[in-house]
Amino acid sequence: MSHGTGKTWAADLLSAWKQQTRTALAATLEHRHLSALEHYRHAQQLGLQLLVAEPGDIADDDRIAAFVVAHLNLADALAEADRPGAASECLHEAQQALMPFLQQDSTSQSMNLAIHRHLPQLLAARAEHGAADPHAVAGVCASTSAFPLTHPASDRQTRLASFEPVHSSLH
Repeated sequence: MSHGTGKTWAADLLSAWKQQTRTALAATLEHRHLSALEHYRHAQQLGLQLLVAEPGDIADDDRIAAFVVAHLNLADALAEADRPGAASECLHEAQQALMPFLQQDSTSQSMNLAIHRHLPQLLAARAEHGAADPHAVAGVCASTSAFPLTHPASDRQTRLASFEPVHSSLH
């Protein structure tokens, strides 16, 4: 993937994120957990690049959703690998990356709305994974008071399936 600018680069990032996520899901279903973990990590890095990239023709909601879904998937994979602390830390890092956007006056309204739309899923997952890692629970509880804890798509296959029809930039 070339690191150009503008619309093409953001679209290429989103396309690559989608492919990595599908590949990771396929590896998970085939019980190739190390391969799945590697692809989920790559999808997470692409999600981070999407978060900080110029949006181009990619909606802010798609960028935030990809970022959050990547972290949810990786955290689930880490938890399945008996690494609950790493899963909780992954979700904490995602929350920490999003919070400054909510505190900056320069954040666009669409970005703000996208973060508020997807942050509850992240916080719910932190609470869920925090139950498996008692050291993480206090931080989750302190940071969730402003957001309802709902996590409607708690498995990766459902999460990706629900992501695709809603987020038009993926097609």
